[in-house]
Order: sequence, then structure tokens, then C-alpha cells
Amino acid sequence: MQRAARAFTLLEMLAGVSIVLILVAMIYPALEKITPKAEMVVCMNNLRNLRAAFSAYASDGWPQIPKGIALGSNEEQRWWIEQTKKDLGLSEKAWRCPTIARLFKSSSEADRPIIHYLPTPFSAQPNKANKNPQMPWFIEIGNAHGSGNLLVRQNGTVEPAPQ
Repeated sequence: MQRAARAFTLLEMLAGVSIVLILVAMIYPALEKITPKAEMVVCMNNLRNLRAAFSAYASDGWPQIPKGIALGSNEEQRWWIEQTKKDLGLSEKAWRCPTIARLFKSSSEADRPIIHYLPTPFSAQPNKANKNPQMPWFIEIGNAHGSGNLLVRQNGTVEPAPQ
């Protein structure tokens, strides 16, 4: 008496695949809703990390952009990346919001911002950044999350900018 090998039939395979496809179709809309929220969490975390890294600067004196570099220019943005990479060990990724990167993905290289968070231009006076707890240290460049530009304050609070 021989035992027949047990295998799936074509009909069973098609039923299994169709069930998986139905489940994926049901989950996909939920993933589209979760992605922006997850990106906002990453963005908020980047702002907190920048604030934590810059707290060393706050007591010694805020870094000053060299003369000849215009505020808001690509040169200024590159300067911030190089300065913090050298002094604080921050990577370029710390300066980028995934939502803003996604929104500018189809733009030309020249039109994309280099950094997505603008540092407040405090003076070089020691502890100047700590004097006004309401003054934001960094502000996101755009209202990418739908609730206003995100900003981080001295105490690490991340919130939308008042409108």
C-alpha cells in the first residue's frame, strides 16, 4: 500500500493567493495614513536631536556664520552641515525631514533645499540661546505636516509654529 504525496492543488493555491491579495488591499489605505505620521515623528526627533547637540553651543556661544555667506543661501546651509559634522558629529540626515525630502523629490537638484531646519541666528554671546526659553532654536522650512512649521524650543519641546 503506497501513500500518495500530499500537495496543494492549483485551486487551493489560487484561493490562498487571492486571500492574501484581499488582505493587502485592505491594509494599503491604512499604510498611506500611517506614513505621514511616521515621517512627522522622525522630523520631530531630528529637531530634538539638533537641540540636544546644540545645547553645547548654547553655553559657549552660538556658532556664527562667516562674513560673506548670505542667510538662507545654499552656501549657508552647507556651512551648517560641515560645521556640525566637524564639531558635533551630526550627519546630513539629522538636518533632513523625510516629508520635505519626499515633497521635493521630483524637483531639480538646484531647487531642493539642503537642510530642512533653519537655526535661529543668535549672537555669539555665551548663554544667549538660553536667555529666552520661548525663542525657537530651529524651525522647519515649510508646513510639511499640515499643522504649521515645526519648531523646537530651548527645553526640547517640539510644536507647530503659532499661526
